[in-house]
Amino acid sequence: MELKEITRDKKQYVIFYLADKKFGVNINQTKEILSNTEMTFVPDSPDFISGIINLRGAVVPVVDLKLRLNIEGQKKNREEKIIIVELDGLTAGMMVDDVKEIEPLTRENIVNLPDLARKVDSDYIEGVGRADKDGELLLLLDLKNVLSNREIEELKKVDS
Repeated sequence: MELKEITRDKKQYVIFYLADKKFGVNINQTKEILSNTEMTFVPDSPDFISGIINLRGAVVPVVDLKLRLNIEGQKKNREEKIIIVELDGLTAGMMVDDVKEIEPLTRENIVNLPDLARKVDSDYIEGVGRADKDGELLLLLDLKNVLSNREIEELKKVDS
């Protein structure tokens, strides 16, 4: 993945898939992207937790983003990726079906989600982006708001 030229009017977004749906997250929210990571199942953890991974000696809980966002559908390939993020002092992984590329989006290419399509608690949707090449729409997520404060506290318990 190459980084494209960036200006003040452009932000870089990591473009990824959940089932066959396209999403993006501001690259500033991501620490790294992992693939082929062995995960350990944790009994009695919240439903949306896939397990935990060892990240250079740290135990990191992994959230299944499809489960958390109630997205139905099969993944396109078998190689899931984990996007590592920092949530309120907690390092966590967000499991996605695939990471496609890093795409610069200008402010003009980002619009708010129409009110009719928005749920009351959808603070995790930053907006709707239009990719330069094909004009295809993608939801831009704010991964810091995907989990509630209560859920982050639950994750901290899984972590310890």
